[in-house]
Amino acid sequence: MMTVLRKLISTVAGPTKMVLVVRSDLGLRKGKIASQCAHAAVMCYIRSASVNQAKLNLWLSDGQPKIVVKVESLEEMDEIARRARSKHVVAEIVRDAGRTQVSSGTETVLGLGPDSCDVIDSLAGHLKLL
Repeated sequence: MMTVLRKLISTVAGPTKMVLVVRSDLGLRKGKIASQCAHAAVMCYIRSASVNQAKLNLWLSDGQPKIVVKVESLEEMDEIARRARSKHVVAEIVRDAGRTQVSSGTETVLGLGPDSCDVIDSLAGHLKLL
């Protein structure tokens, strides 16, 4: 057990987290934001399970920390996603089904990670909490 834990810790430096980046320009209601963030978290979990199980396991053992922040535009969100992918960080964008508040295909939330706090902060540390 200790060998597995040491291996996990050496794979990711320091604590881990996931960040959920919400587009504030859409004017989504609280319930819709919660739903879209849940979609993003599940999407990131699934992607992480297939690309880096060690990071995912460490994040799970850290208590699955998640932070919700906001951006002012689609362009800002897309730029963060592009930078994340260039650093090989999981970046999943939720596209709404269009049944309630926004049109089908509208990009609402970007999920980042889980990854090391340092890496995530280099991408989204400048954003304000929602």
